[in-house]
Amino acid sequence: MSFDWRKYLDVAESLSAADLGIDREACLRSSVSRAYYAAFGSARSRAREKRLRTRQSAAEHGEVSVFFAQQYGDAGGEIAKLLGRLRTNRNAADYDDVCEDAEGLSTESIAYAGQVLNLLATL
Repeated sequence: MSFDWRKYLDVAESLSAADLGIDREACLRSSVSRAYYAAFGSARSRAREKRLRTRQSAAEHGEVSVFFAQQYGDAGGEIAKLLGRLRTNRNAADYDDVCEDAEGLSTESIAYAGQVLNLLATL
């Protein structure tokens, strides 16, 4: 059985909300990353159901966005836009030494991921 990528949004929300007794910024940065992968993994799975073949490399992040933008009109364009914003947030959380507003980035990413999942459900 394949993994339900939407479950990562639960993880993102938990990391963002919980006081786990570990570094708060690390939890928030991880939340941003999990929110991205909830949306991206779900979108990629849907695209594969529709026979999109990706390169299974960093390029597939863009390929999935392009697929939705080209195949699903306004909803697909919105999915592509949100995936782009989520990826930008994830890159900041995963790679930047300084993250000025990890709390805001986490909140925003969770909201964007939820929007992607809702849009995917309408297709």
